[in-house]
Amino acid sequence: MHALVVLAHPEPESFTAALARTAADALRTAGWTVELADLAAEGFRPDAGRHDLTHPPEGPLQLMAAQEQATATGGYAPDVAREIVRLQQCDLLLTVFPFWWFSPPALLKGWFDRVFANGIAYGHDPYDEGPLKGKRALAVVAIGGDEAMYGEAGRAGSIEALLNPLLHGTFRYCAFDVLKPFLVFEADGPENAVRESALRELGARLTSVEGESPIETRPLRQQ
Repeated sequence: MHALVVLAHPEPESFTAALARTAADALRTAGWTVELADLAAEGFRPDAGRHDLTHPPEGPLQLMAAQEQATATGGYAPDVAREIVRLQQCDLLLTVFPFWWFSPPALLKGWFDRVFANGIAYGHDPYDEGPLKGKRALAVVAIGGDEAMYGEAGRAGSIEALLNPLLHGTFRYCAFDVLKPFLVFEADGPENAVRESALRELGARLTSVEGESPIETRPLRQQ
């Protein structure tokens, strides 16, 4: 089994980076082969555009149509093509990121925009079928606020709802089996014990992640 750990944080000594390294080490110990993709260190460009394609259209760029054409012809630029191969080779995808402004950072969002391309990550029957069906996805999220802030009665709103665009709108849309996200609250707080405990818990969880059952994701509904 092969895992791809995608780290989206600009600071190599951050707690988020420590989570990614811990995840990679735990999976290797459990017998997985692992690739750790540090997007910032690798200089990944997050903005999608004509530079994603070897033969962009002459007229206005319609990204979904251009990606579909590039998928059919192998027409992706080398940096995108490299990430596509990484994605296609993994059985388990871990995205490790800080929760900034109620969402993943631009670096990870850009990775989705450029790499989860039409015909590569999804097709004409999203949620049920697609090129990535059978793969698993796990979000590892470092959150600054405390758990109460993100509870049902919290001022920030439910963390499940806030992560829905990722879990349901991205992972499940692409027919991944979605695993329960690993959440670290108060990740940048004063208590180092919180971070140390989280690293131990993540390592322990990943020793048996192959046997985890996926969660059910649902679209958000207006109240």
